[in-house]
Amino acid sequence: MPAHRKKSNPYRLAILGILTAIILIQNFVPFLGNIPIPPLNPTIIHITVIIAAIVLGTKDGMIVGGIWGITRMVRAYTVPATPLDWWLWTNPVIALLPRILIGFFTGLVYQMLKRLFPEREKTSIAISAVVGALTNTIFVLLFIYLFYGEQYAQAINVDVSNLANVLLVIVGTSGIAEAVLAAIVSPLIAVPLKKLRK
Repeated sequence: MPAHRKKSNPYRLAILGILTAIILIQNFVPFLGNIPIPPLNPTIIHITVIIAAIVLGTKDGMIVGGIWGITRMVRAYTVPATPLDWWLWTNPVIALLPRILIGFFTGLVYQMLKRLFPEREKTSIAISAVVGALTNTIFVLLFIYLFYGEQYAQAINVDVSNLANVLLVIVGTSGIAEAVLAAIVSPLIAVPLKKLRK
């Protein structure tokens, strides 16, 4: 397919538009994108980015992830969910970069698994979804630790020397829960969308 036709593919533009709309709705409608468990509010929005990377490709996954990051920053300025939002989620490295990396790593892993195991479509999607979900959790917490470790430790009332352990617990609890949810839901959505594309 010529490059100009690929770029103007109606299917791609339609799905990209739908996923972008879903990202916006998830960010601004309570309980549709985040589970309100302070201080970090575990998210389910990463699944939308994962679907984009698997169905449309790595580049579009990164675009949808970037839209999520920008929207998250806008939300932190306008309707913060917790007192920590205004200084955590207004930092583009924390709000934007991990979301773009979800699309990058999900797409990368999916394309690799698809080549290695072409008959294991659902398994490839599930594994890629886990990678995408953990990418978000790990990079967000890593950047919080690097940029705002002391302030964040004070905000959640833990000793800064113990903050790394606390963040590891978050990865092992809400992070794993987000990854498992992504592994279950992503194949249910991505497989029909990929069949529709064919």
